[in-house]
Amino acid sequence: MIRLNISILFVFLYNNFALAQLPVVSSGTIQRFEKFSSKFVDSRNEDVWLPDNYASTKKYNVVYIHDGQMLFDSAQTWSRKEWQVDEVFGKLIRENKIEKCIVVAIWNNGKYRHSEYFPQKYLNTVTEDYKKEFCSTYLQNKLQSDNYLKFIVEELRPFINKTFSVNADRTGTYIMGSSMGGMISMYALSEYPQVFGGAACLSIAWVSRDEMNFELPLGAFNYLQKNAPSPFGHKIYMDHGTEEMDSMYSVYQKFVDVIMKEKGFSNGNYKSEVFNHTGHNETDWTNRLHIPVTFLLGKAPEQKVSAGRIEKYPDFESRFVSERNVEVWLPENFDPKRRYAVLYMNDGQSLFDADVTWNRQSWDVDNVLTALLRGNKIKDLIVVGVWNGQNTRHADYFPQKPYESLTVAQQDTISAQLQRAARTKDVFKPVSDNYLRFLVSELKPFIDKTYPTHTDSKNTFIAGSSMGGLISMYAICEYPNVFGGAACLSTHWPGIFSIEGNPLPDAFVTYLSKHLPNPKSHKIYFDCGDQTLDALYPPWQRKADAIMQAKGFTEKSWITKYFPGDDHSEKSWNKRLHIPLLFLLGK
Repeated sequence: MIRLNISILFVFLYNNFALAQLPVVSSGTIQRFEKFSSKFVDSRNEDVWLPDNYASTKKYNVVYIHDGQMLFDSAQTWSRKEWQVDEVFGKLIRENKIEKCIVVAIWNNGKYRHSEYFPQKYLNTVTEDYKKEFCSTYLQNKLQSDNYLKFIVEELRPFINKTFSVNADRTGTYIMGSSMGGMISMYALSEYPQVFGGAACLSIAWVSRDEMNFELPLGAFNYLQKNAPSPFGHKIYMDHGTEEMDSMYSVYQKFVDVIMKEKGFSNGNYKSEVFNHTGHNETDWTNRLHIPVTFLLGKAPEQKVSAGRIEKYPDFESRFVSERNVEVWLPENFDPKRRYAVLYMNDGQSLFDADVTWNRQSWDVDNVLTALLRGNKIKDLIVVGVWNGQNTRHADYFPQKPYESLTVAQQDTISAQLQRAARTKDVFKPVSDNYLRFLVSELKPFIDKTYPTHTDSKNTFIAGSSMGGLISMYAICEYPNVFGGAACLSTHWPGIFSIEGNPLPDAFVTYLSKHLPNPKSHKIYFDCGDQTLDALYPPWQRKADAIMQAKGFTEKSWITKYFPGDDHSEKSWNKRLHIPLLFLLGK
């Protein structure tokens, strides 16, 4: 029987102590919740680190870290070493290198640390004899990792979301740890991909030190091949040092790297690092902690343009919606003494630079507009790129009044479908009316005050694609005195991701028939392709076209274009962007 050396599996067994004194931190503050109770695992302390200037009016990402008593204050740890979490996170936040976040330090409970942190499903494919001996020798015959994760997901996380001002979606929720804490972090992301958006696993403890052991790592590999999360919407960081307690760390990590790449992970969402002359201790983890933290929570790189320039307003605050970045594109030879029309564009982070977008595609707005301006084909304008709120995008862009016209049963059906599609975790409630209030009563006044703009509706336009096209249509109907034109590319008439039994397209078309602006003073552009998601659109676009005609819109005030072969992507929208721009802003 192959036996696993306890010195590497357990690394260090912490005593189950409860310190009355809070950790001393050099930045931020600590709130402690003593002996946090659970129906799944033993009670334990939870320390929550809040950054300097934490404000309940802002939203913060959340990072859950295991072995919480080792994170902040070496004077209170058994080894007199710590992760320096407050120093590292505080510095990165001050330097504007990562998104604002809080840290939830989950104490281990000492006696059952290893039975809670060892992923029990890794044992599903090992021999029964090996499993019995392993559980008896190292896990007190008490497999608790699944219960430990239930404690985090079903008890601790709801408490944190209720107590603090946080982004509750997976895009704002991360988990991390070292050694066996790294192992349980990877397991958490695999078991709850709808909850966690990323995991950092430092010096993950795959193997033993003194004896070759293949059965346990093989069980982990088998599990990851079947259960590793999708690369879409997830990030994974792993590392190890060259002086870990087991020379096999590097060998096994290479196997994991292959599995992750086969799953579709790439450099943008998967990072595996090796650090020379580093070992298995808090000091070494401290020295490199900034790397996984920046990888998981790093702010989006600046969009670069090949023509004109961008002025950025990060974390633009609002009374109506979550704060978000706003970028203003100014054309070549921008002259503050001249007046400019304004084009507001949704999904601002996808407009200019394919090198920094999630799918490596962009609208390439700067090049398209510059070519038209150089050709003297359109009026002078600036572009206001309004970033979406990521986890709030669907609710922000979903036309609210058509949704509210549905029956309760229909709303429940829509909510259930969006939950299955991971667009919301809770009962779905559109907040697009508030999003439009943000644009009209907060952002537009700021833009008009900051830049030399024409403020009237004849020179104010809005554009977007997919859900961004839907909200652009809604905007010109709700605020015809503000917007004189709207470009709605690949308008997402289904609202969700299927047509069968879906009441939304009819609701949107009915709304359109009752709220269209005056065709004599407004212009509206629609289009769609017929591939991928766009394949759902043509029948409903034709119904919208019939309404446009019936309401008196002519070729002077309305265009709908169909593009056979075009799919639902920024590349397709870039290819035809010049058409709505010429229609709305042409000289």
